[in-house]
Amino acid sequence: MKGIFHFRPKEKDGVHFHSRKRSGKGTAGFVLAIICVLAFLVLCVISAVAGGNAGDFIGVAGLAVAALCIIAFWLSLQGLRERDVYTKLPFAGLLVAGVLFVWLFCLYIIGIRF
Repeated sequence: MKGIFHFRPKEKDGVHFHSRKRSGKGTAGFVLAIICVLAFLVLCVISAVAGGNAGDFIGVAGLAVAALCIIAFWLSLQGLRERDVYTKLPFAGLLVAGVLFVWLFCLYIIGIRF
């Protein structure tokens, strides 16, 4: 008796699913989420250099980044809903865009409060 579990030897290049493909919307959502993170970091540096008094333009740019986060979240979600696609990039885009949007929303609320 060989035992309860039967393992096949791993192929040289790993397991390939030939019917799966990369999701175009999911990849676009991930790329847009990364662009949002980079734009947020640039806005943080500009605000820090200005001593916190960068003006209304930086605030409006932050709202634009938040809107792009919503778009990236939606695209990643659409990419996850497609059939027979790899889900790593859409899930990563969903996670990055969602966390960044929550962070930007909290910063917005703190900005209104003070």
